[in-house]
Order: sequence, then C-alpha cells, then structure tokens
Amino acid sequence: MCGIAGIMTHNGSPLGPEIIERLKGNLRHRGPDGDGIHAAGNMAMVQTRLAIIDLETGDQPLLEPGGAALVANGEIYNYLELREDLADVDFATNSDCEPPLHLYRKNGFEFAQALRGMYAIAIHDPAKEVLLLARDPFGIKPLYYVEGGDFFAFASEPRALIDVGLAEAKLVPEHRNELLQLQFTCGRETVFRNINRVLPGETLVIRNAKIV
Repeated sequence: MCGIAGIMTHNGSPLGPEIIERLKGNLRHRGPDGDGIHAAGNMAMVQTRLAIIDLETGDQPLLEPGGAALVANGEIYNYLELREDLADVDFATNSDCEPPLHLYRKNGFEFAQALRGMYAIAIHDPAKEVLLLARDPFGIKPLYYVEGGDFFAFASEPRALIDVGLAEAKLVPEHRNELLQLQFTCGRETVFRNINRVLPGETLVIRNAKIV
C-alpha cells in the first residue's frame, strides 16, 4: 500500500510547497519507507512509498526522457513482459511501475490498456500540460478527486483532501445510507459532497484543472 496525491491549479500559477507537504503528511501512514515530490508549473504530485519491488532504485516519482512524471499505488503483474515489449527503452529502474510511464509515451492516453494488475496511477506531462489518472479494472486500488473552482486535486484517501482544506466533510444523506446498508457505495459519487472516485478501469484526462 502506497499513497499518492496531487493538485493542479486552474490559472497556471505555480504552487507553494505547503499544501503538497501537508498532503504528504496525511498519506505517511500508507507509505512509511520513503516519499517523493514532483512539481512542474501548475502541477505538484506526491507519493509515499511502501517498498516491495525494487527496494534500491524504485523510489517515486518516476521520470522519463520526454519529461513526464509518474506516481503510483499498486503492483503491475505483467511488468516483466512489458519490459520485453519495450526493448528500445533504456529503463532507469527495476520498478514494476516504470513500464506504464514509457507506455504512456508510446501509446498516449490508452497506456493503461496493456496493464495487468492492481493500481492507481497519476502521470503528469508538463510539455502537453496534461494530467492522467488511471485505475485498475477491478477497482482494487482507490483514487479520489475533487474539482474546485480554481484547482483539481486527487488522493488515495478522501481524508487527505479534507484535512488540507481541499474538500469539506459534508455527508450526502443518500450515499451515507447506501454505505450503512451495503458497507460500500456505488458509482462515481462518494459519501462526501464534491469528492468523487475514479471508476474501475477508467482513465481521466485533466487539462487546466478540468476533466476533458
């Protein structure tokens, strides 16, 4: 279990370090073995790592020569096969999460179609000013987001977004009742107003802090 989070501003202004540091602190319990921050222009992302594969060189964010950066929570089961298929790539790590980053450069927004595993992935491409959020088809790894008036933010847990003031802990009665009855909620909406989840198997494309 790792933690990922990030925020993109709408007006293109660079982010101050305080909010991403607070997001990192709220996700520390998910990844006690290390952390890393990616910041470029109006985008900042963070990962807190529980190290399992590639203990020595697998720290995130992961970067590729074109400038894109990846943070992830999960495990890519077919990463060895993907490395073989990407024979022309000079891999910088032995991490199972590096192949998805190079697949993005090769296949664009369809990169997740080749993945087998459980994952929540965020890729930021500064050159194209785009953020991608992808979740595994079974929805094993969680990923939540909030669309503010002048920002877009995501995190592995709703609490991380609430605790830093990016969302309010206001319950939606019908979803609260659904949770009490079923022990889970269905669909994109959560029990918290304005906090949504990336759906299983979905890849969201975000530009200028808006889903496109």
